[in-house]
Amino acid sequence: MTANPSLHAERRQLIWHRVYKELLKHAKPDSRFHNDFLSFTPDFRGSSYAVDRLVQLPCYQAATTILATPDGSLEELRYRALKDGKKVLVGTYRLRRGFVLLSPLRIGEADLQAASWLDGMERPGIGRHLSLAQLQEEGIKVDLCVLGGLAFNTQGVVVWEGQGLFEVQWALLHDIKVIQEQVPVVAIAHSCQVVDEADLGLERFKPEKAAEVQCDYIATPEKVFEIQEAVKPSSGVDFDAVDSKALELIPPLQELKGIRMMESIMKDGGFNQEKKEEQGPTAEERTGIDMMEKIMRGFKVAQ
Repeated sequence: MTANPSLHAERRQLIWHRVYKELLKHAKPDSRFHNDFLSFTPDFRGSSYAVDRLVQLPCYQAATTILATPDGSLEELRYRALKDGKKVLVGTYRLRRGFVLLSPLRIGEADLQAASWLDGMERPGIGRHLSLAQLQEEGIKVDLCVLGGLAFNTQGVVVWEGQGLFEVQWALLHDIKVIQEQVPVVAIAHSCQVVDEADLGLERFKPEKAAEVQCDYIATPEKVFEIQEAVKPSSGVDFDAVDSKALELIPPLQELKGIRMMESIMKDGGFNQEKKEEQGPTAEERTGIDMMEKIMRGFKVAQ
């Protein structure tokens, strides 16, 4: 654990400021956010070469279902994966609309390119919105994760994440056993986004938070960094540590909390029938039921 959180944050800021100045030279501006990289993770010139390196990795070639973050830098990867016959699971922006599953078995060849676009994958007939319960029911198993980001160190630690909420996605999917702890994680980045702290005279970042996910590989246009014994969380979502605002804004977190409440109720023998007939469910039971009904109504509308 970092002895001085303020100093820790200052070091991250220093690295990000250095990366930002260089990234401006290589990033592709967004039509809405221009170069406001705190609002989106940009694609960059030469990202297809990083994808070329990634697809040569054995973990990619063996994968059947890939979790890919909703970053501009992963558009080519999403397209290549679909062309290669792999399913791609994508968390929507800030997870506001949950997860979208792209399956090349359901998408026509002519629509594969559009399916890789953030504003194309949710079009009718392309991607399917799936709740956490539906991911479980369909037996979806992610066997490779690919993420974008703003700054990494050479040891695969995410120094500045961006808008992907990858750690939240990992925790949610790990919680429902869609992702296992040993699943490889690969980042795609421009070389300027990968920093060796020694060059700045700084202490090296190491995974420190309980939920922090360390990359196994970082693919850049020039090379692949391989990290040995990358650290992954072994537990799911800790609701005691979840911010109330995040719970309000992220439907999959609400759904998971509802699932946990229902599981707890059923583990305790289900609803008390006599009490149910006389008084109805308790406030906690009603909360669990309401959460599940709200989520499932939303996903039925999205289908």
